[in-house]
Amino acid sequence: MPSKKVAWIEGEVTADVLINKLADEIANAKIPDTTNRWEKVFEVNEDKWVTYTKNSVANTQGTYKHTDGKTYQVYKLPDLRDLKAVSAGTPLVDKDGYIYETNGYGNTKTGKKIQVNEFVYTDEEGNEITLSVPGLLVVNVNEDDPTNTVGKKCYVLQQGKYELDGVTFTPSSEWNEYRLITQLPSDWNDLIEKKQWTVYYYGSASSYWTYVNASPYTFGMVKYTANPVHFYDRTVVLKTVPDVPTGEASNVYYVMLKHPTGQYNYVDVYYGKEFTGKNPSGSSADTYSRACDIRTVIHGKVPNIINQKEAELQYRKWNNPDEENKYNPPQEAWALDYDEKVEIKSPPSHFFYGADSVVSWVPNKKRRPDYWVEYNISVSNDRVAIVIVGDPSPDMDAYYNSFAYIGKTIPFADYDQKGNFGITVGMGDLTKEKSGFLPSDIKQDSNQTYSGWGRYTSNGMYSFSMLQTRSSVYFQAYYPAFITQLPNYSGVGTIPPELSKMVLEKNGFQMSKWTKRYHASPIYLVHQFEGYRGYLDSVVAIEDHNLINKDELVVDTEEPKDPQNPEAGNWTEVYKFFKTNTPVNFFKYSPNPTDSTIAILKEVY
Repeated sequence: MPSKKVAWIEGEVTADVLINKLADEIANAKIPDTTNRWEKVFEVNEDKWVTYTKNSVANTQGTYKHTDGKTYQVYKLPDLRDLKAVSAGTPLVDKDGYIYETNGYGNTKTGKKIQVNEFVYTDEEGNEITLSVPGLLVVNVNEDDPTNTVGKKCYVLQQGKYELDGVTFTPSSEWNEYRLITQLPSDWNDLIEKKQWTVYYYGSASSYWTYVNASPYTFGMVKYTANPVHFYDRTVVLKTVPDVPTGEASNVYYVMLKHPTGQYNYVDVYYGKEFTGKNPSGSSADTYSRACDIRTVIHGKVPNIINQKEAELQYRKWNNPDEENKYNPPQEAWALDYDEKVEIKSPPSHFFYGADSVVSWVPNKKRRPDYWVEYNISVSNDRVAIVIVGDPSPDMDAYYNSFAYIGKTIPFADYDQKGNFGITVGMGDLTKEKSGFLPSDIKQDSNQTYSGWGRYTSNGMYSFSMLQTRSSVYFQAYYPAFITQLPNYSGVGTIPPELSKMVLEKNGFQMSKWTKRYHASPIYLVHQFEGYRGYLDSVVAIEDHNLINKDELVVDTEEPKDPQNPEAGNWTEVYKFFKTNTPVNFFKYSPNPTDSTIAILKEVY
């Protein structure tokens, strides 16, 4: 058998669920004469949730809203139990705990007095309760009192909050809510209305007045603020165990497909070691549906809180490790490197299939979630080769034929199994207008995401990213090498005059007149230190002149199906040809960056 048998799958799906469909197709592929070892081990659709921060707003003015619908200033009563006249030192609190208002220089009492020690009232259950006056919170409300002519009643307040049921009241010094306890006896309503009383005059060489008042109540009020909205991207993780030669240990690899929230031009591909994931539990909507204005719950934005008590409830749930009825977001983790800090997980490789519109008359230039994406997948237990193509509408140039290779390569050394797994994907234009990326966004020397494993860290787009080199360096860049005629290097460089005649005429190049066949080449992988390591499995490089996208190339392997029965014929391979056109792909750093493309094994019969 010249090549491992493969499953070939074609189809289309809307962009919003592309990774789910790809994962299902790969995991459910019927690979001839073997058991499919690709397995979907984690799948979470995109989700969002809100967390909160508890703050204190200093010097908040205490205000009480009465049953008449009006809001009143809250006051805090001072401690006047030991009040003495200024300079004279005369005690001003009588034996019953009263201080009297005076009028004029003769200290004439006006008949009004305030209790400054304590008083007793009867609660709703008939119990007698003693309240100490100093520190009481009080309010004057617009109610007539037959005992005075102020037109106000002074009530004692209890500070706290009404719970979400609107009935239960919980005492607290953090909330600007209050309930009435009882009416405050004596003439505090008169004092608060006047703002200040004169209670004693002392005349000598200088004149001294002693005053009393109640200060407006201020406090540190609790306020919950929302943090920027948390998002978890739609994510699928596949696990596979490639074939290994007899005597070699099997290896498990994980590949993650992530669909960035709100992005419909590409998906991100990661791979690495020992992935573990935990699905979410509870309702993410509970974290914001009643606390926030839902219209403001937007990716990366800070939502507006419309209900502080709901925000407090969610804050307490989130910060209570024993709370069972709360939302727990998805979790993912990878094996850690020897430092027990860094995850063995590749940088993201952006697998593009579409671009934003550049047509001036298109109002919404972003790609839609319901655009169709075509996919072509070749699956073996060792690797997956994929070509995806976005719907070109409304721009005929706003899409890509994009190639990805995920998995093991065919090594030159049989013992090369442990780190022999990698990826490369096709990426879109490096312009903000079409793809949102600039060259600096994916270069090692300008984006630390792509330099975490050294100066030759692969981004999986310009190069082929391999899990480990022979010396166990992770995620290093390998480059393709293959047999090709001299390319023209248009836009790449200048060909020396001595070589210019070796450039074939583009319009004339076709199949061989000698063999009547198109000739392809294995795609070898080369490392700047290791040299040649192996080649891609059942994917070849081929010149695309005079070939039509999706042409099928039939290969007579000249290898008999049954050496004992020549009449059984030879094995035949069928390759599917694709005119890939992503501006960024690993062919750009190859012997032929402009004119070569790929053909993928479709079937063997």
